[in-house]
Amino acid sequence: MNVWVRFNKNVRLIIHIHFIKIGMKTSDDADMLGEITQFMYSIDEYNNLTSKYGSYSSWAVWDYKKENNSSIINQNFNQLHSKFIFLGLNISHPLVNKPWANFHGGRHDRKLKYACSNNKLQGSYMTDIFKGIDTPQSNKIKSLLTDVIIKKNVNLFNQEMKDIKLDDKTQFIILGVQTSLLAQYFDSYFKQQYKNSIIYYYHYSYYSLTDKGWVEGLWEKLNIDQNFDLTVKSYKLSNIV
Repeated sequence: MNVWVRFNKNVRLIIHIHFIKIGMKTSDDADMLGEITQFMYSIDEYNNLTSKYGSYSSWAVWDYKKENNSSIINQNFNQLHSKFIFLGLNISHPLVNKPWANFHGGRHDRKLKYACSNNKLQGSYMTDIFKGIDTPQSNKIKSLLTDVIIKKNVNLFNQEMKDIKLDDKTQFIILGVQTSLLAQYFDSYFKQQYKNSIIYYYHYSYYSLTDKGWVEGLWEKLNIDQNFDLTVKSYKLSNIV
């Protein structure tokens, strides 16, 4: 249950009552937590982010019943934050014409939604370092990236990080191992201005890992102690809204 309390245009508080089900033996064991937190983004800030980056990026919030329903992000914008930033290389195909559609409804996106369910990753920012270039073949992108295009995207990325309020504690999660093309481009052109912690991990389309293996591997890197099977079960029983 969410209770919204509006004090003025820029300060909003939420009382968020959440029953913790993950890892509990029975529903009777669930703890009820009450927390009061200040929104990270005001309505105006969120609208600005949507206008500037909604065509390219997204947030780690999903609708279980309809995975490509990115409008659920608007309904849960109080959860959005930049403590963790997931980074991909580029989109694999053109996105539908609605805000925050990236990472929502793709063939392997379910791995991301399970990994970010009911833990500190929920609400994280998600984006690609190269915007507006759609190809599923990462090697093909090399022929498309001129010095001008790379510089343009680096500048856009730096402004994007300022707009989402990245700080020294923000962690980058690179969706590719250190030998991947994504990691090579990020390390060569993008990360120089940042001293943030960087985690390199398999892309969520990596065929050698099951859903459970991929999710638990990411959790291990981030010190998230959570039961995958109970996470999936809990996610199917309820939605975020």
